[in-house]
Amino acid sequence: YSKSFSQHLTHIDDILHRLHHANFRLNAEKCHIAKTSINYLGHQVEHSNVRPNADNIRALLDTPRPTTAKEAFRFVKAAEYYRKFIPNFSTIAQPLYKYAPTTKQQQPTRPPAKSINMDDDETRAFQQLKSILTNDLVLRLPAGERPFKIQTDASKIGVGAVLMQTHEHGDLPVAYLSKKFTTTQMNWPTTEQECYAIIYAIEKWHKYLDGRPFTIETDHKPLLPLNTKQQLNAKCERWRLKLQHYQFTIRHIKGKHNTIADYLSRSPTGPESDDEDD
Repeated sequence: YSKSFSQHLTHIDDILHRLHHANFRLNAEKCHIAKTSINYLGHQVEHSNVRPNADNIRALLDTPRPTTAKEAFRFVKAAEYYRKFIPNFSTIAQPLYKYAPTTKQQQPTRPPAKSINMDDDETRAFQQLKSILTNDLVLRLPAGERPFKIQTDASKIGVGAVLMQTHEHGDLPVAYLSKKFTTTQMNWPTTEQECYAIIYAIEKWHKYLDGRPFTIETDHKPLLPLNTKQQLNAKCERWRLKLQHYQFTIRHIKGKHNTIADYLSRSPTGPESDDEDD
C-alpha cells in the first residue's frame, strides 16, 4: 500500500519497531509481508485502491446466462432497481426487454417457461449490465455511518440477498450473495426458507452489521415480528434467539420491489450446505 517498495520497507521497519516497543508478539506463520494485494474485512486493498472483496460480487458475477425468457426478463427487472445510477440504462437493456411477458388480457393462462438462445446483442447487454452492477459505478464501499439495509428472498431452490446503504438519491449495493438449497432445505416450509435467507445474510455480513442498527426488508409478512415475538416454528425460534445481539428492524416490501434478492434466489450460485445447527 506504500508508494514504492523502498518506502514499504521503511513502513514495515516502523511498524515492527512500534510492536517491539509495545512488547507485542506476532505469529510469523500468519504474517504476510510485501503483498501487492490483500483481503481485509470484506475489502480488497491494493496500491492506492480499496474495492469490495470478490466474494461480495461473486453471487452476481457467476450468474449463468439466462436460458428462458422468464429468466432474461427477471434479470433486467432486477437491474432496473439501480437504473437511476446507470447512464443510458434503457439503451443498454433494450435487447432484453423483448422477453417481457404479455399482459394478462392478451394471455390469460401462465405459459410454460420458454427456452431461448440469446443472440450476440442480448448476451452483450446481459454481460454489460452485470459488469456495471459489480463495478465502482454502482457497487460501493461502506460509507461512514450511513444506515445499512438488507433485502432477502427465498425460492424453492435457494436464497438471495443484497446488502445496501442508503444514500441521498437512493439505495446503493455493498455486496450480493446467493446460496443453493440442499435437497432437505428445498422441502422446508416457505416460512423456514425465508427465515433462513435472513439469518444466512446477517451471519454472512456480520462484519458490517455487528454493533450498529440496520433494517431487513422481506416480502414474507409472517416474519415481520421475528425479532420481537416468540416464533411458533421451532426452527425459526432457534434462529431468532441466535440473532438476539443484533440491532435490526424488519419491514415488509412488495415482491415487485424486491427484485435483486428475488433474482439471486432463483439463480443461486453459492454451494449448498446444511444449516450447521440443524
